[in-house]
Formats: sequence, C-alpha cells, structure tokens
Amino acid sequence: MTCNMSNIFLSFFFFFLLESFSVPASSVEGFVGGSVLLPCFIHHSELQDRIKDVNVHWRYNNSKIVIDIIGGNRTAEDQAPEYNNRVEMFPDEYKKGNFCLKINNIKKTHAGKYTCIITGPFQNEKHTELCVKDKPEEKGNIRKSVYVLLIVFVFVILIFVIIIYASRQCLLLTIIQIWTHFSFLSYST
Repeated sequence: MTCNMSNIFLSFFFFFLLESFSVPASSVEGFVGGSVLLPCFIHHSELQDRIKDVNVHWRYNNSKIVIDIIGGNRTAEDQAPEYNNRVEMFPDEYKKGNFCLKINNIKKTHAGKYTCIITGPFQNEKHTELCVKDKPEEKGNIRKSVYVLLIVFVFVILIFVIIIYASRQCLLLTIIQIWTHFSFLSYST
C-alpha cells in the first residue's frame, strides 16, 4: 500500500512539474491592414496517405472558431464573423504537413492567442501569440529620407567647394611665389 501511495504522489508531482514547464507560444507580429502567417506543421512523411484522417482546428483565445479542416477539406461552419473572408489555408501544402493560417486585412482586435489543434493519427497543438501594431507611416519615413539625403548632398557640395578653394589658394600662392622668385632674379641681374 505504501508503494502505491508513493507512486501516486510521484505521478502527481511529475504532472504538476510538467504543467509548470509548458512550451511557450511562438509570437508573430503584424500591422493593421496587413497579412500574417501563423505557423502549424506536422512532421510525418506518412501523412500523405492519411490526410483524410487528419482534422485541424484553428481557435482564437481557445473559444472562437477561426477555421477548421476536416478530412482534408476546409470548412467555415460556425466560423466567427470577424474571420469571414479574411483567412486563407493552403490545401496543396496539407500533404506536406503544412497547416499554416494566413489572416488578411488584420485589425487590432485580431491580436491574441491562436491555437492550431491537430487531431487524428497525429496529435499536435501549436500556440501562437499575434501582436498587432499600427501601420507605420510611410510618408514620414520618406520625408525623413529626403531630408537626410538633402543634408548629405549639401555637406558633400560644401566639402567639394572647400577643397577647390583650398587648392586654388595653394595654386595662387605657388604662382605668386614663383613670380616673385623670377621677378627677384630679373631685378638682381
């Protein structure tokens, strides 16, 4: 009886230990109005022949249905309205174990935890945290680039003018020295 109690205790200990060291979710960053690709793969070569036995369920925050693949076919039944006409899957890639999800025209409200649950002969669960940021302002970046280029151009022209001026001064000084030298020689003879 003591042996069984210690086995039960060890089982619970290892269960809680494993739960506390769960694999962290990967993180994907996107911009409002853009697209993101959320990863989900199975690494099994025999999947090609058994794709009809595999089901893939994409969920948002463990509740909303994003998309399902049942027996190799995409279904949007009971899909959350915010994903209607926004999500893409890649059926040609299913046989390779690729069940990545593409979300188009993303909004701030799409940020959160996405879970890819694979059931059937191959079990897998992949968590991805989607972070959505405001779209960067391109006009501001272009203006900054133009200003930087303009400043560099003016600086290069300024250096060029200084070099030419300095070389002319040296040339002028050299001519004056030669002239005075020859003038001095002509007066002395």
